[in-house]
Amino acid sequence: MFGFLKFAGVTAFALCAGLLASGPVFADDSLAKVLKEKKIRIAVDVSSPPFGVLDKNQQPDGSDVAVARQLAADLGVDLEFVQVPSNGRIPALLAGRADVTIASISITTERAKTVLFCNPNGALSIVIAGPKKVAISKPEDLVGKTIGLTRATLEEATVPKLAPPGTKIVWFDEIGATIQALSSGQVDAAGMTSFAAKAVADRNPANQIENKLNVVTAYYGPIVRPGAYALRDWINVWIFVNTQNGRLAEIYKKHTQIDLPPLPTL
Repeated sequence: MFGFLKFAGVTAFALCAGLLASGPVFADDSLAKVLKEKKIRIAVDVSSPPFGVLDKNQQPDGSDVAVARQLAADLGVDLEFVQVPSNGRIPALLAGRADVTIASISITTERAKTVLFCNPNGALSIVIAGPKKVAISKPEDLVGKTIGLTRATLEEATVPKLAPPGTKIVWFDEIGATIQALSSGQVDAAGMTSFAAKAVADRNPANQIENKLNVVTAYYGPIVRPGAYALRDWINVWIFVNTQNGRLAEIYKKHTQIDLPPLPTL
């Protein structure tokens, strides 16, 4: 018996040592750090209307920005915006430049491999949008067309799966370039959120931009670094409270002109 217990003890010690050697096991103290410093850094993408834009004074605005401001106010800390392009939303967080990213990041299993998602605070639809003169009504119509897509977005993950062979996809590093390509006729159509497509159509009425195909509807939420469980838990409580009191619905409708749909929880 003594020999067995000794063997078990050595085995348990070796197992623990192996786990420690394979990588640190820790909890991120982001919430404690934010509360101590009385400041939260939130990454936002200000090139993606209506979620993030720059107002006439070149200050951040949009639904994501409003959510970030409300969150910081309710947490009782100062807010520092970290402006990033769409492909910098996750890297800025993982590099420690931001404590949270609130930038309409759609919840996917692939992204969940590298970041912790909070519960969703909004929903969006990805569409193929283009001028009225461009005939697209079904996926097969994409063959022979040039379609613009923004990297590190949900449309990057979904549109190519919809597009048949023979579709020419042109990639852009940020949504502003994709929008410019669509507005100037550099591409026949582009994949983007329905909100962005509406913004393009409203700003360029002569181009008669319209939604051609609905690709997918998805939910988006704030993200935090792996291990930041306390911060994620606080944000989840905050989302619950502001869903119940109607504040998130108010922000969403103000910036999108549509009602906030029922939100699931993770």
